[in-house]
Amino acid sequence: MCFQGQKALKIAQMSPKSQIFPSAWLPALVALCAVPSCLEAGAIAWGAAHGLTGKALRDGLDFWGGGYLALHGHLAALFDVRAYQAFFAGLYGTLPYHLWSYPPTYLLVALPFGWLPPWPAVFSFDLLSLLLLAWLLRLAGKRGWFIAAVLASPASLESMMEHQNAALLTALIGGGLLLLPRRPRLGGVLIGLASLKPQLGLALPLFLLRRAPVAFVAAAVSAVLLAALSWLVLGPAAWSGFWHFTRPSMSAVLLTGQPPAFAGGLISVFASFRFLGVPGALLVQGIVSAAAILLSWRTRSPIAVLLLTALASPYLHAYDLLGVTLAVALLVEQRLATGFAPFEAVLCFLAWFAPGLLPWAPQFAHVTPFLLAALLASAMRRGGLGVCDSSLAPPASPASSAGRLPIPVPPDSTAPG
Repeated sequence: MCFQGQKALKIAQMSPKSQIFPSAWLPALVALCAVPSCLEAGAIAWGAAHGLTGKALRDGLDFWGGGYLALHGHLAALFDVRAYQAFFAGLYGTLPYHLWSYPPTYLLVALPFGWLPPWPAVFSFDLLSLLLLAWLLRLAGKRGWFIAAVLASPASLESMMEHQNAALLTALIGGGLLLLPRRPRLGGVLIGLASLKPQLGLALPLFLLRRAPVAFVAAAVSAVLLAALSWLVLGPAAWSGFWHFTRPSMSAVLLTGQPPAFAGGLISVFASFRFLGVPGALLVQGIVSAAAILLSWRTRSPIAVLLLTALASPYLHAYDLLGVTLAVALLVEQRLATGFAPFEAVLCFLAWFAPGLLPWAPQFAHVTPFLLAALLASAMRRGGLGVCDSSLAPPASPASSAGRLPIPVPPDSTAPG
């Protein structure tokens, strides 16, 4: 019997109560890990209450601003740094550097929120993203404690405080991967929609092609249709601006380290080896990315793929680790039945805690890729990354199946300063 079969048998033999809720120490650890992020949230709230509203919006200002400008006929401002900065400065005064750094497909997501004032827009996006993640995890059969832990994780909290898209991307990628056995077409569609942030999908195509060809086709079709829809809704100017401005601007973040506000927060393999110079860092990242992509061809588990997507991406921030958090939760769920290898529980704890710790201790950021690699190696050594035939599923469980105009004043905006 393979490892997963043994795990399934042990789960089947567990008491119903232990299957519903994990050991009592896990909720305490989840709460403890959330403390640094809660303190950070308090600092943000204090800043917002003391006139630093624009700064408190953080990356959410780009999300709302992109949707607002495109909705009101000022798409060109997204690809003009001076116009883009001037728009925000007119609302909130002097702010940190802002840059529209997303493909036109993501602008489709931001567009409806442009009807709202900034704060309602970003809070609505955060809430809807979390609800989508929770719903897809539930659809994949995950228990309430599992979903609550993921939503309350440091990576989830950091994503909400930055008003970033990690919850949305984790819902699409993580939810898609978990749905592949029973709903491969839906899983593939979700993964295709994750092309909103293509750097997080490097390890996905080969995995889908080998393990779920139907899902691979569904993912390819949904990604193409999403791009076509953005072309129809936003016009060719959006893709032209992305290709000639956004794409080289984001490449410059890696190659030049400018602007520091963007490059300084990177936690990828490339960032960890930046001390070798750009050519050396690119070489190491290329080797790791290639290895991750090749390994995705061989693995069968969402846990491995979620870890490999993080290692393969040269552009990675702390909030992007929500996918890794999901992988840790899945691994812990397994190990509660089978037991942890030596130091494996420590690796899981560190990987879970890291997104909340890094804003307070950024000097440890470049250790992150090594932590992820160690966690992946430990899980693989235990044999926990392969799946078995559905015949080894626990009793009573379902078997798996295969030109410029004046920019209008936005609603409820605040005065500069």
